[in-house]
Amino acid sequence: MRTKRKCNTSQGMASSSQAVVFFREHCQLRAVFVRACAVTLAFAALLLAFDSPQLLAKKKPPTSKTVTGQVFDASDNAIAGAAVEMKDLTTGKTSAIYVGPDGHFTFTDLKLTEDYQFQAHYKGQMSEVRKVSSWDTRTKLVINLHIPALKD
Repeated sequence: MRTKRKCNTSQGMASSSQAVVFFREHCQLRAVFVRACAVTLAFAALLLAFDSPQLLAKKKPPTSKTVTGQVFDASDNAIAGAAVEMKDLTTGKTSAIYVGPDGHFTFTDLKLTEDYQFQAHYKGQMSEVRKVSSWDTRTKLVINLHIPALKD
């Protein structure tokens, strides 16, 4: 632990009164310097803390939606190889993808201002139609589609 150093007036000077004045001023200047350093360091720490790019950067609003989901049969088993069709209800454009081995699908970069509908197809059977509205402000949606029991 450091101990405070006291100003020592016992060093040789022309007169004792000059020495006292010199060391008193020296001690006062030293105290002012220490305070100034402390204030400068505190200011620098605050500047670094609040001037970080993450805090100053504005969050960009989302520009698209992502819809993910899974296709299930009547017994809630995932169906591999089903087709999921997405229709843009504003433009009428339709696109389809095949689900993976676990029945998952993902549609990305969907416009926030348009409505969409989704439907799964498998061996002549179709799931219910599920819609995503432009009024829904969520950007990541999960839609699971169920295909009724297959007809033999």
